[in-house]
Amino acid sequence: MTDETDHATKHIISARTGRPISSSRRRFLANTGMFSAGLVGSSLLAACSDDHDGVAIGQDDDAVVIDGPGDQAVLNFALNLEYLEAEFYLRAVTGMGLGDDSIDGNGSPGDVVGGRQVDFSGEPLIGRYAAEIAADERDHVQFLRGALGGGAVARPRINFTDAFNAAGMAALGIEFDPFANPLNFLIGAFIFEDVGVSAYKGGAQFIRNRDFLTAAAGLLGVEAYHAGLVRTVLTARMDETVAGDVTVEDVINMISGARDSLDGDDDIDQGISTTTVSLNGNDYDATNIVPTDGNGLAFSRTPQQVHNIVYLTPEEAGMGGFFPNGTNGTLTRSGDQLGDGDSSDD
Repeated sequence: MTDETDHATKHIISARTGRPISSSRRRFLANTGMFSAGLVGSSLLAACSDDHDGVAIGQDDDAVVIDGPGDQAVLNFALNLEYLEAEFYLRAVTGMGLGDDSIDGNGSPGDVVGGRQVDFSGEPLIGRYAAEIAADERDHVQFLRGALGGGAVARPRINFTDAFNAAGMAALGIEFDPFANPLNFLIGAFIFEDVGVSAYKGGAQFIRNRDFLTAAAGLLGVEAYHAGLVRTVLTARMDETVAGDVTVEDVINMISGARDSLDGDDDIDQGISTTTVSLNGNDYDATNIVPTDGNGLAFSRTPQQVHNIVYLTPEEAGMGGFFPNGTNGTLTRSGDQLGDGDSSDD
C-alpha cells in the first residue's frame, strides 16, 4: 500500500525551470484555466526534445526519464490524422477546407487534392451530422496546434481523389467518390473514424504527461462518438445498394477486410452486421455498432499500423494513399523513425 507521503512526492516537471510544479500551483492553474496546452503545454512539450540525451522527460508517477517517442512526436502524429479528417468533413459540408491560419507550422503546408461540397438537401439529418463532426475535427486541429505551439507540424499534402479511387478499385473494382452523395460520404467517413479510435488508443501508452493523456482520452471519446454515429446510420441502411447489386453491408465489410489486410496479421477490424449475443443463457438479436475484443474493449493500432492504412499499403513505406508525400513529424513509418528508443522530435 502506498502511503500519503509517497503521493506527495509525485509531481510534474517544468521544462522551463527543471523543478516540480507544486500541487497548489497546479490547482491554481487548473482553476483559472491556465493549466492548458496553450500556456504551460509548451514548457512541458519542450521536455520531449533531444536536449535530454535521446530520451524524453514527461510525467509518470515518479517523474522519471522514460525511453520511447516523446509527447510532441505522438501529438504531431495525431495532428496529421486530424488534418486529414478536418479537411474531409469541412470540404463535404462547406466546400472549403481549413483556413490558412490552421495549416502552417514546421515545414510548408501541403496542398489538398479533391473534395467538394456534398448535396445533403435530400438527407438533411446526415447533413447535420456532417456539420457537427466537421466542427469537432476543426476544433481538434486547433487544439493540437495550440498544445504543440511552435512544435506543430504543417498540414501534409493530402490527396482524396487518388486515394479514394484506389480504395474503390481494390474493394469494388470501380472508382469511388465519397463526395457524390450522402451515402457515399458516410462510407468515406467509415474509412477514417474506426482508424482514429484505434490510433488514439494505441498511442496513449506513449504519452507521459497526464494532462496530455487526459486530453487524448477526450479526443478518443469524440472519435468514438463519431464512429458509432457513422456505423449506426450505415447499419440502418446496410441493405441498400451502392454499386450495382453490392449492398452497403458488403462494401463496409470489404473496407474492414482491406484495413485488416493492410495493418498486419492480427484480425482487429470489424465491419457491420446483424448478429446474436448470449445473455443469461439466452441468445438475442443484436448489431455490431461497436467493434470490441472479447473483453468489450476497443482495439489498438500502433502508429505503424495506422500509417499502413492511410498509405494504402501493407509494406513498410514513408508515403502513399491519402498522404502522397507522407505524414509530417518523426512518426512517419519510414526508416528507423519508429524505433522503440526514438524520442527526437526534430
